Amino acid sequence: MNDFTDFLINAKKQAILEDPTLESVITNRHITQTVKDIFLAGVDTTRQTMTWTILLLVTHPEIQKKVQAELDQVLDAGQAPTLRDRDRLPYTEAVLHESMRLCPVVPVGIPHTTRCDTTIGEYEIPKGTMVMINHWALHNDPEVWKDPDVFRPERFMDEDGNLAPKTMSWLPFSAGRRNCLGETIARPEMHLILALLLRNMEFIF
Repeated sequence: MNDFTDFLINAKKQAILEDPTLESVITNRHITQTVKDIFLAGVDTTRQTMTWTILLLVTHPEIQKKVQAELDQVLDAGQAPTLRDRDRLPYTEAVLHESMRLCPVVPVGIPHTTRCDTTIGEYEIPKGTMVMINHWALHNDPEVWKDPDVFRPERFMDEDGNLAPKTMSWLPFSAGRRNCLGETIARPEMHLILALLLRNMEFIF
């Protein structure tokens, strides 16, 4: 087995061997769409987040230097960062949080439908209504974020220099039971990528 696509194909073959009626249920179209979802929802969103983060660091060299200073302080000379170092690099994590707040790659969430008549505050929402989370509006709410158009990772730090608890107005991965399945993979992955990049190079105009 070489990759995720091979796994899906083998799973389909195994399922059909166990129950031939599944051949009309698990089609090649299902496999193609699943692989497409992995690339669009998983790989491409990570790529876009990293692109925005590097752009923000290029335009804010003082913040880039702070990340590199944290890496130099935590890691020994010549030591490459690993996932085990993530908790010791809170400012690096805060930079990613602020990048995802300021430049959400999914500004409006995936459409959902209400399963029953619902009341939220003063609003009556009938069953079957399409609803979406406006991530961009949440991330730019001036009542929650002071100077929301300013790139300031410190807003995600507490007084002791640690990563502060996540506010409910920061939802780059959506919320609830239908939040992004890849969040637990994407966040440490992006942290490691950013740490490795800034450990080895400087990004300038």
